[in-house]
Amino acid sequence: MSAQSKTEALQAEGTREFEDAISGKGPKMPKSTMNKADEAALNEALEGSFPASDPAKPSTPTSSLGAPAGRESVDRPAED
Repeated sequence: MSAQSKTEALQAEGTREFEDAISGKGPKMPKSTMNKADEAALNEALEGSFPASDPAKPSTPTSSLGAPAGRESVDRPAED
């Protein structure tokens, strides 16, 4: 068996295994243990801690771009 045909056979086997693995329903997920009352209380607490009426304030930079005092900025082209 040549190296090329062996490689193709291994690729086909890997592809078949992958397709078999993803074709099913998948793993069974556990049922939620939280009841509706607990879920509602949690949602209310989260909404209270992140109120929509108080959005985050955007920050403003306290410094400007440019070179330190006494130095030339690298963004400005050199004067000849």
